[in-house]
Amino acid sequence: MVKVSVITVVWNAAAELERTLANLSALDRSAAELEVVVIDGASTDGTPEVMKRYRELISYGVSEPDGGLYDAMNKGIRAATGDYLWFVNAGDTVYGTDVLTKLFGAGEPRADVYYGEALIVSPEGVALGLRRKRLPRGGLTWRSLERGMVVCHQSFIVRREIAPLYDTQRYALAADIDWVIECLKRASTVRDTGSILSCFATGGVSTRRRRASWWERWDIMVRHYGLARTLRAHAGFVWGLLRDRLLRRPPYRPLTSASFSRRIERPAETARYGG
Repeated sequence: MVKVSVITVVWNAAAELERTLANLSALDRSAAELEVVVIDGASTDGTPEVMKRYRELISYGVSEPDGGLYDAMNKGIRAATGDYLWFVNAGDTVYGTDVLTKLFGAGEPRADVYYGEALIVSPEGVALGLRRKRLPRGGLTWRSLERGMVVCHQSFIVRREIAPLYDTQRYALAADIDWVIECLKRASTVRDTGSILSCFATGGVSTRRRRASWWERWDIMVRHYGLARTLRAHAGFVWGLLRDRLLRRPPYRPLTSASFSRRIERPAETARYGG
């Protein structure tokens, strides 16, 4: 049976961790073994107590100082023993309880990468909509990220043997983009699941840190795609931002059949997301 390592990193977010672990505990494991890895950066709130309450669910857990988000994620990769890695950080959740069964229970040849949509939710768990940036038509490749982070990190599942560590020497704020590109470069088969895989909680980096991450994103894109293609891509980004402001487009796509024609599954915690 295939084993999926779900890696959750957390720091001083006890309530968010509880939400995530409660969600993971409800997953159907009839088609895949679940390994839950929790990396806590020496939290001083109730996070360690939450980890103790879920010790039967957590296969590996540690609470110790780390060098930041991506250092913690690297610890999770090193600790994981599953066939696949899936990062579902504190506050984020898996969308459907049957997701592992749908991915691995059909008897199809296993892909190196599985990806899907992400539902954006508020910190209180209210559904806001789908990411405005759409998944690429024709399938996801490493070149797709020339258009930016077209796939949500929480809706990206990769075979462990092809996944590198995060490049913490170069990047402190945007290493996830570089990591996804590197995973896709190593992948032979990439499968679109055609469904929502995760619920991503808003409230990440501050505006100042987000602006700083733009410089890292620029460096990542130049390194992978070259200066000319990066310049063209950023011209497209600027035009897209101006167009969205002029047309007053909402930050999220509505969760309707008209805007999202793929198969929609019910979330694992239906009441929490207003279903």
